[in-house]
Amino acid sequence: MDEKTIREELRGWILARSGAAPDRLSSDDQPILDDGLLSSLDIVEFILFIESVREEEVDIEAIEPEVFNNIDSLIEAFFPDAPSASEARA
Repeated sequence: MDEKTIREELRGWILARSGAAPDRLSSDDQPILDDGLLSSLDIVEFILFIESVREEEVDIEAIEPEVFNNIDSLIEAFFPDAPSASEARA
């Protein structure tokens, strides 16, 4: 799965979970927790979703809270090797 698709999947899950309109998460550097899109209670289910997208478990012992700041930080922390859309087509 390429990075663009992963970003769309993460955005879709966050918006569905929060019940927010798409414009509440219009950029990938927009705060997720600070803007109230997810609560700390949602994070456990969000990690399970991330594992399903990654198709592998997340080492919860190694997770730093700041990885949940925004979609950009999620990609960096959980999907650092995801190919860009152009790389995925090659």
